[in-house]
Amino acid sequence: MIVSAFLRSFFRRGGRTALALSGIAVSAALLLDMTMLASGLTGSFGELLGVSGYALRVTPRGSLPFDSEAGIVAGDDVGRRIAAVPGVRAVAPVLGAQFYLARGDSAGEPLFTSGVDPASQFLYRIVDGREPGAGEVAVSEPLARDEGLEVGDTLRLAADLDVSLGRARQTRAYRISGVADFLYDYADQRSLAMPIGEVQRVTGRTGEVSLFGVATDEGVDDDALADRITAAVPEVSTYSTRELMAEMDRRLLYFQQLATILGSIALVVTALLVSTIITIGVRERFGEIATLRAIGVARGRVLLAIVVEGLVLAGIGCLLGLPLGLWMAGRLDRILLGFPGIPAKMTFFAWEPGRVLLATGIVILVGALAGLLPGWNAVRTPLGRALREEAE
Repeated sequence: MIVSAFLRSFFRRGGRTALALSGIAVSAALLLDMTMLASGLTGSFGELLGVSGYALRVTPRGSLPFDSEAGIVAGDDVGRRIAAVPGVRAVAPVLGAQFYLARGDSAGEPLFTSGVDPASQFLYRIVDGREPGAGEVAVSEPLARDEGLEVGDTLRLAADLDVSLGRARQTRAYRISGVADFLYDYADQRSLAMPIGEVQRVTGRTGEVSLFGVATDEGVDDDALADRITAAVPEVSTYSTRELMAEMDRRLLYFQQLATILGSIALVVTALLVSTIITIGVRERFGEIATLRAIGVARGRVLLAIVVEGLVLAGIGCLLGLPLGLWMAGRLDRILLGFPGIPAKMTFFAWEPGRVLLATGIVILVGALAGLLPGWNAVRTPLGRALREEAE
């Protein structure tokens, strides 16, 4: 009865309540986004690593995938030794290089080129056409769109430039066998892929491999297999999905720190808003509270009514902040994924019901605690003093 009366009195002040709810909604949306940001990028990176079934990466000793221009020499031999390790289902070699799109005597920007084994590759999915064979390439969708390329067209590529003249050297014609969706490309990246033997021959890197993707047999533990590969082939480093995600966490630590700072600010703002609006409401109803105490209403019931006000205020603010937070996350995601080097298929903001419920619960709890202080001050004031102050 007392709680409902306090709530009706509280919501009669519509303008002030609406402003408070708006502020809490923005704070709740910010906290929600920071909660999703804290683990979103790492989680989506882990999903992207396993989407093709090649969960392990084997790289030159001490380096991460494409972290440097170092290569694994005698790649064919290393690949056979990796394939012989128990638990390995398939091995996919990759050689990264830069090719240039030749236009007459001039050359355009470098195109990241992946040398792959078309029968076992994990970098892209063909969306039109087929895998490249000898003298053929698969081009990324942005490259096909920007250059107006289709399956069956021919493009000329060069692996080297004459720096003094700015011209391409030894251009070669390649037929486009397919248009592909490159899984690890950043937004609008122009890439292509061709058989690894062609890349090795044209670039003079005979037998070299940048990395191997390794698919495991069903039921095999990734970390244990990574250890066995490293023991069998000590000149390489082997990373499981868990290890790559841990490295991603280390490299993106500043995003997590930013999320923590902004999330803490959102909680402080919520506490201040709720505390301020409840304090004002308590002062306006000071006489009412004193009268209730004078007729014998227990302090605990009065305090409960005030705390429930803060709880309801924060709860409604969270409900309003949820769609706002999702909208903000979508806009921010598009902006952040525009940064070079971040795969377009990743996301900075991952929807995880558990984390969303945790963030919402924290905001509501903070709202309840924020209402506790003004409520406690109201009920612990000596009754005689409270009545005297109200009469004055």
